[in-house]
Amino acid sequence: MLDFFTSVTESQSYNNFSMKEKTPIAKINLRGNLENKEFVSKVGKILGMILPNEACSTSNKEKITSLWLGPNEWLLVSNNEIPKETNTYELEQVLFDNISKTNLGAITNVTDHFTIFKLSGSNIFEVLSKGCPFDFSSEDFGDNKVVQTILNHVDVTIHRKNENDVDLYVRRSFAGYLWDWLKDSANLI
Repeated sequence: MLDFFTSVTESQSYNNFSMKEKTPIAKINLRGNLENKEFVSKVGKILGMILPNEACSTSNKEKITSLWLGPNEWLLVSNNEIPKETNTYELEQVLFDNISKTNLGAITNVTDHFTIFKLSGSNIFEVLSKGCPFDFSSEDFGDNKVVQTILNHVDVTIHRKNENDVDLYVRRSFAGYLWDWLKDSANLI
């Protein structure tokens, strides 16, 4: 069973900015070589979609979203909540059997490693800009883009779904700290 502890137990709203933790959401790290046709074919058949192959891009289907993290790394995220009482995910097992066991790539369940803050409102990027060196106004950071960066000294992954809807991935051990920082920053808008 998942040891599902979080220091974030509330949702917050301030001046056209709101945040809440999305939980529990399955997250699987996938590594492999896009030049290996067998890897690409098997993953495509299992997921029912093509992995994003351009920097900062995403792809999604009804049940899953794939975030590009690097030339050979993706984060597969469930679009639906999972029961807290479970510790097995069908997709993880299917990928493990077809990718890891055949030495085509690596599958790692990172569900407990990361938490997701759902940020919404028109002031998201104003709040994030207070502690982040990334230029959120860049034309390259449009809808359905993802970036790995630093937010107030914490490594984060930011998935921009659209200008008013962002998922912020943070290591669970830093979640409480970053949550408090976001509340303070949003209060100062």
